[in-house]
Amino acid sequence: MMVRGDVWSPENGNPVPPSPDRAAPRPRAGLGSTVLRATVVVLLLNFDQFPRTVGRSFLLTAAALAVPLVLYEVLRPASRARVVVFWVLLTFGVLALPGFLRVPESEYGQQKFFLLLTLTLLATVAVAIVRNRRDVEMFAAVFVVCGVVLALAALAGDAQNGRSGGFGSNPIWLARAIGGAIVAVVWLYLCRRLAPWPAAAVAVLLALGLFATGSRGPLVATVVALLVLVLAGLRRQTSRGRREWVMLGLMGGLVAAVMALPALLPPRMYALIVDPSDELFGTARAEMRERTMTVIADHPMGVGYGNWNYHAWMPEHNYPHNLWLELLAEAGWLVGGAFILAVAAVAIGLWRAARVDTVAGFVLALLAFNAVAVATSGDVNASRTLFCSLALGVLVLIRATSDGGRHRRSGDRPRRSAGHVARRPRRAGPVPGHGYREGAASHARSGSGRPAGPTTGEYARR
Repeated sequence: MMVRGDVWSPENGNPVPPSPDRAAPRPRAGLGSTVLRATVVVLLLNFDQFPRTVGRSFLLTAAALAVPLVLYEVLRPASRARVVVFWVLLTFGVLALPGFLRVPESEYGQQKFFLLLTLTLLATVAVAIVRNRRDVEMFAAVFVVCGVVLALAALAGDAQNGRSGGFGSNPIWLARAIGGAIVAVVWLYLCRRLAPWPAAAVAVLLALGLFATGSRGPLVATVVALLVLVLAGLRRQTSRGRREWVMLGLMGGLVAAVMALPALLPPRMYALIVDPSDELFGTARAEMRERTMTVIADHPMGVGYGNWNYHAWMPEHNYPHNLWLELLAEAGWLVGGAFILAVAAVAIGLWRAARVDTVAGFVLALLAFNAVAVATSGDVNASRTLFCSLALGVLVLIRATSDGGRHRRSGDRPRRSAGHVARRPRRAGPVPGHGYREGAASHARSGSGRPAGPTTGEYARR
């Protein structure tokens, strides 16, 4: 008689107790817990896109929930959060080293260093509460819901100089939140979590909200991220790539339509399409870039956090609107170069992991989106989504999102481990319950001396 946990053996038809080496299935968190963890991370990223009072409430609530959740994940025996927390703390420790060696003197520099070690660090560490692929999918879904709300606010808000700020936030930060939501909704469509028509409707709404902000940097970052997402999906070994090819065709048609009819775009987008050289070389950001390169060449050890405008002779600006140049100029060649190499290493690892893990393609697309976005605007504390993308990349690289039970739902087949050894097939023999009785009876009739024993079915009945 078979009991719970026994496995039927094809060799003799008898129930076999499970092997003690077989690991027991891990208990899965409920839907409410998954939604809570995803919401906490999203609120820490986008709280400043809402009205001031509401945004502060979101920040305080998310911070109050994030601290005990992170502690619980770190102390949980089967958790991988300790690895994520270790690398996050190591990264921020390296970034904070120039601030400790040379204390910021300006008010902006002090505020910048304080926010780096508090708000930005907390938002990045909070990624450790993401456990598996299911949590990443919920994070993408909550990010899309937040992006839809912000897109509606951008469309309904008052535009100043052709740029809408939604609930009153900076149009650039608003465009980043909406652009990230576009990447998330396309990924949910590619991994078959959203049907084509609902995904298309949400994507169109988000795109309209992105155009309403008039921000060109996040628009370029969104296009680059979608291209990376589709290419990563086409690299998957177990995917037919039908939806990826459809998405690639739609992107090509949209680019062709924009190039043929650029007048359909808002004025700022139109200027970027018609004459991109003016945006690259004839703006204040181009001058910032040139002066920052001079500062980097003259100060290998960095000028200290918040001191860029003094050395660049640009007192009207606090930062060069390019995170990569900002870190090299203020933190020095060693710290800035180490951070750039770390980002490149995570990106290469995600590109390789995208062959077997769909989450790796999504995180790689988010990383590409933020890498382009932070190169056009913002300082180090406006780059929380970049740091969170790096933390998600660490989560993917330690294989926390490649749980085999989820592959079947997305149409993927789990890959066999490198140590798997195929079992050699046994020789064809009598089928239990069919030929064994006749064989035993023939032995008895032939007088071979071998008594006819009970059949396999009789053993099972005993």
